[in-house]
Amino acid sequence: MKLSELLLAGAASIVLAHENVYPDVDESHSHAYDHKACGPEGLGDGSLRLSAADIFGTGDTDALTYYVGNNTRSHPREDLTPPSGHNWSHTTSCFNRISSNDAFCVFTDTSYADGHGISFITTAQRAAYLASLPTFTSPSTTTKPNPAKYTISSIPGKGLGLIATTRIPRGSLILSSHPTLMIDYRVFDELLRTDYISLEAAAISSLPQAHRSAFFNLSTQSKNANVTDGLSRIALTDTIITTNAFDIPPPRPSPPPSHPYASPQEPGDPADDLWYTVFASPISRLNHDCRPNADYRFDWNSNKDGPGLVQVITAVRDILPGEEITISYINPLKSRQARQKHLRTVWGFNCSCELCSRSRGMVEESDRRIRLIKELRRLLREEGKDDGSKVGRGEEEEGWMTGSRGQGDRTKMAESLVNLYEMEGLWGMIFEAYAIAAREYSIVGEAWMAMKWAELAVEFGAMVLGEGDEEVREMKELARDPWGHGSWRSRKSGGYGEEDEGEDWIEGDERPECFGVEDGSDGEDEDEEGW
Repeated sequence: MKLSELLLAGAASIVLAHENVYPDVDESHSHAYDHKACGPEGLGDGSLRLSAADIFGTGDTDALTYYVGNNTRSHPREDLTPPSGHNWSHTTSCFNRISSNDAFCVFTDTSYADGHGISFITTAQRAAYLASLPTFTSPSTTTKPNPAKYTISSIPGKGLGLIATTRIPRGSLILSSHPTLMIDYRVFDELLRTDYISLEAAAISSLPQAHRSAFFNLSTQSKNANVTDGLSRIALTDTIITTNAFDIPPPRPSPPPSHPYASPQEPGDPADDLWYTVFASPISRLNHDCRPNADYRFDWNSNKDGPGLVQVITAVRDILPGEEITISYINPLKSRQARQKHLRTVWGFNCSCELCSRSRGMVEESDRRIRLIKELRRLLREEGKDDGSKVGRGEEEEGWMTGSRGQGDRTKMAESLVNLYEMEGLWGMIFEAYAIAAREYSIVGEAWMAMKWAELAVEFGAMVLGEGDEEVREMKELARDPWGHGSWRSRKSGGYGEEDEGEDWIEGDERPECFGVEDGSDGEDEDEEGW
């Protein structure tokens, strides 16, 4: 398996650092949508993830015993010393490539989350990092079940799904769940297939009985019951994992000590690879929609939604009783044809969501809006009139005249981008558009408009990224004090670039005298004229 073949995605990370006006959203804001499992066809090259039955056949073979020493590219390691600081309930024989010193093993804690249990397939070093997280070191912080706002029901053409039983307001937590199994992505590159599915089987078999049963009740996405009925337990394990896994990005580094939001530094993850993660919970029953009403994120650290190491599902718009709760398995910024091809190739189904079922004319309009969104995002990222970009050079691209565009044009473009996101119902991604509009208005010195868009960015960003996310914190900073933000009046009225003496700079709104109230204070309870 080659990582270049994967759809790598961050946790909707728009890097809005002061030194950069815009991030590369195509790379960093693919959102959580590409995190969903790569389906029954497997990850990357389909020939690398064929049916496990091709290797194991039927019967409950003990693969860890059977494959010890039976290959030439990787070999078992039995010299594992469990990392200090945590008493793992189970560890296994480990495998590594002959050319590599990294040994990958199973680490299971059956007492985790009040006996729920959890397994990892990773290195001893990375397992030690996981064991240092508060969710392990402070067991009292483990997540507690929330009152169910849904029921699991059979849905025609989809199998089981989640149906709302009550009105779920936008921003509400729908459910959260600890993982069942987290697999270090390097496993797929460095081990033989027979080795890593051996580890998968051992990781699941090490879990408590109730948790194992929940895992084997998950969907295999196979339309042929005879195929799955004939699989061995090892082959069935791999098929379920492939069908139900999410890609989880590693925890982002803590802010540096000089950062205004810095907190006590926590140990860093020794690797920056994704985790291939399965949840034996209702999360795995969430069906796809190209314009979903819910979104998800993985929280590594404790917060109001959980103790950390937990997947959180949040409503991104109001959900009514009787409505199916859905997420998107893919990046929704694709044409209908591209979405259908991706879903059919990877998951084996043709999407029949409301967006995909529209008339030809409405589908064409939606596809056109998606193209405009991509073009506006690209144009708003263009910086510098002499850096080779086409901004300011009067050239035409796909119907867009890109020359002679002033600062007012850029703010109008940003507002058009917001409108397009709203028209398309991209509520799980709209944080990006609000943040772009906030920055554009800050750049030209329009404080009140910058504050408006920044507040909206905070509201929607907190839903899909979490309140502690770096980008959400930056938007809070911009909303609180646009005049002190790094983007404030950062572009010259006649162009772009660093400030030079004698240049005409945007004047912008002046800070009102004594404006602002300290955090945590509502100010004086005085009557104001007109209020």
